[in-house]
Amino acid sequence: MVLYSVLFLILAALAPPLILLGIIYRLDQIEREPPGLLWSLFLRGVLAMVPILVLEMLADQFIDFFYWRPMVYLFLAYFVVPGFIEEGIKYRVLRRRTWNEPNFNYRFDGVVYGVFVSLGFAAVENVMYVLTSGFSTAVVRAIFSIPGHAMFGVVMGAALGQAKWLAAHGQGQQAAAFLRRAWLLPAILHGAYDFLLVGFGWVFYLYFAGLVVYVLRLLRRSIREDVPIVG
Repeated sequence: MVLYSVLFLILAALAPPLILLGIIYRLDQIEREPPGLLWSLFLRGVLAMVPILVLEMLADQFIDFFYWRPMVYLFLAYFVVPGFIEEGIKYRVLRRRTWNEPNFNYRFDGVVYGVFVSLGFAAVENVMYVLTSGFSTAVVRAIFSIPGHAMFGVVMGAALGQAKWLAAHGQGQQAAAFLRRAWLLPAILHGAYDFLLVGFGWVFYLYFAGLVVYVLRLLRRSIREDVPIVG
């Protein structure tokens, strides 16, 4: 009975990211990516949990010095640490694996790659939370946290795809700017998400709604403007 309960919780935790992966895969309408490449990115997202946990534990030791200043502590703990560490590691994993990948030949490919890495991390994180806190946590995270990670992946991947296109067309400075954007913008969006989630009530819901609108528009534009990297 216990085994069935654990399996149910794991399935409940994995279903939302897998559904979103299927959706983003189908949005790649011109030339879909090899499944082997995509699952390797997903696995790298899963494995990114290890350095992220290590860096966050080290950061927590520093943050504890600001516990007596609540707003500074909350800003560091819920904005800087999850935003810049998690998105920084995901960005590093994404760029190292895909920048010289021969299949990265359309701008929208970056969006697909970014979401697969991001949801690989989100999937293992979700399993950990759900096994600890139960099915109700799975429901809440399916509505907010998992789509949040997917959206951060879209933002990161769209910037990476644009950087790749610019680099291929000899615009090195603009490409470098978009590479910085591929890390910094998801980090800021993620940090604001976590910071507002802690005690800001309706402000968080307004922010989340705005984030959904922004990312849906970005997705539509990325699909509409999808062109070969070279040619």
